Formats: sequence, C-alpha cells, structure tokens
Amino acid sequence: LASTWNRELLAQTGNVIGREAAAHHVNVVLGPAVNIKRSPLGGRNFEYYSEDPYLVGELATAYINGLQAHQVGASIKHFALNNQETRRMNVNVHVDERTMHEIYLAGFKKAITTAKPWTVMTAYNRVNGEYASNSHLLLDILHKDWQYQGAVISDWTAVDDIIASLKAGLNIEMPGNQAVTPAIVKQALADGSL
Repeated sequence: LASTWNRELLAQTGNVIGREAAAHHVNVVLGPAVNIKRSPLGGRNFEYYSEDPYLVGELATAYINGLQAHQVGASIKHFALNNQETRRMNVNVHVDERTMHEIYLAGFKKAITTAKPWTVMTAYNRVNGEYASNSHLLLDILHKDWQYQGAVISDWTAVDDIIASLKAGLNIEMPGNQAVTPAIVKQALADGSL
C-alpha cells in the first residue's frame, strides 16, 4: 500500500475495513501499525507502511479517516520505537530527542493530531530505559504536546508497572490482569501513591 504513495487508496482501504468491521459489530480495529521500518529483518514490517516518516503519517491519516468514517475506531500502534521482533518484550531502544521526533514519532504525530484515532496502543519495548506503557512519552508528548484525547491502551501483557503506567497516562491494560491489577490499584489509591 505504501509503495503506491496513494492517499485515496489508503482511505478506500480504511473505508472497506471500517464497513466490514461495523457489519461484524467490531468497535476498534487494532491498526494501523505505523512504526518505521529500520531493518529488513523486522518481523512486523509487513504491518508497517514505510521507512519514511512523512509517507507514514500521510498514509496512516488517510487510512484512519476512512476507517473511522464508519464509527469504528482505529488503534494506532505501537507507540513508540517498536522496530524489531528480536527481544521485543525487553529491548531498550536508546535514541536522542531529535532523532526520536524527526524519524520515529513524526508519522504518529501527523496521524494522531490530524485523524484523531480513537486509541493509541503502546509498545512492548523500552525507550531510553522506560517501558513504553509507562514512558514519559505518554504524558509529555502524547497528552500534553499533541493534546491527545483518546484512550491509551497497552499491547497485550505489555504493562510492567501498572501504577507507573496509570501515572504516565495509560487508560486500559490489555487484556487486563484481574487476578492482580485491581488490588494493586486499590492499594495505591489507599496509600496515596496514585
């Protein structure tokens, strides 16, 4: 799709998926995945659009607009810097601010601020030492800088520290750890740490 450089085609693709999802009573589609392709060995490259941040942002925006026209939400993912499958659950991506903003976050920023996807899904990896689900990127960039108003959800089992994640701006832990999470949250509310 990205090789076409065709925004209209991406909007039509989102439109078709939105119609089909609505027909099956699906509320949110887990996509688009807009991480930057950095290696030909990236195991999820088939989901990502491109290695070009401008192209990624333009096409993701078109897709999200087409999808959400049917009252089916997009879940743009994987926020952020998820570019490899090897050690995906614990890799620590070290990146300077300029590179992060100009390459890795630019596509997210365009799509999130323009198309306003219903949800943003966090990644498994760490970014400069912080797990994506409890990274300052959620509060400082996504919520404050970009004024994101939708729901922030974790990738499945990607929450390392639920209290830190909630403080950072995570709204929904997926799939939810009902055996552990409610008690931890209640205790944090009771002791004032949350």
